[in-house]
Amino acid sequence: MKKIYIPKSIMCSQDDTAAARRRRELREKLLRGEEVKVTPEGHVKDANKSRREEGIIVPEGKLASFYWYEREPELFKKEKIAMKRFFPRFKIDKLDDNRLYWHGKIETNLRKGGTWYLQAVYDHNHPNNSTYGGSVKIYSIEPDLEEIQKKLGETIPHLLSDSSGNKYLCTARKEDVEVGNYVTTAASSLSWAAKWVAAFEMWMAGDLSTEEFSGHRI
Repeated sequence: MKKIYIPKSIMCSQDDTAAARRRRELREKLLRGEEVKVTPEGHVKDANKSRREEGIIVPEGKLASFYWYEREPELFKKEKIAMKRFFPRFKIDKLDDNRLYWHGKIETNLRKGGTWYLQAVYDHNHPNNSTYGGSVKIYSIEPDLEEIQKKLGETIPHLLSDSSGNKYLCTARKEDVEVGNYVTTAASSLSWAAKWVAAFEMWMAGDLSTEEFSGHRI
């Protein structure tokens, strides 16, 4: 019978097992936000097990999360409460890049079958007022506004483009959203979107002029 020779260097040594155990222990401490020590070499160690070593103690606390809903759980809770109260038919989901979004339908009373399927997407840096509409972008999934714009052969007022070129509704001016005083939410952004939809449908029906639709205040 043929035998396969496996060099000792390939097999897990006791040192490797001990290192793996230390990594697991450190991982748990980091996740719990416990106190750790950083040595002059940049090694992160258990503060209790390295008291005799030179280094800086990093006090308890978790690393700042990139995602606002993890960084500010109370704000996220308020967002969900507001949406449940004002737009209960909307559901929350997550994009591949971990941005949260709400999706659902609103129905206008200006025309028969006036149903719009909207998507409210939070920016990674929510809440902020650095762009028109604040940090919640409202997209119209149905109807397709880009297709309508092509057929019209003219620009639809208050329709903007994101960094990928996708169209979204300009639901509020930057000065209408003051972070720290009035924080834009998906619920408030969707209410602005409903106002936009009403103005758009009146514009399409000829009941609102382009100049009136394009004005800062509708």
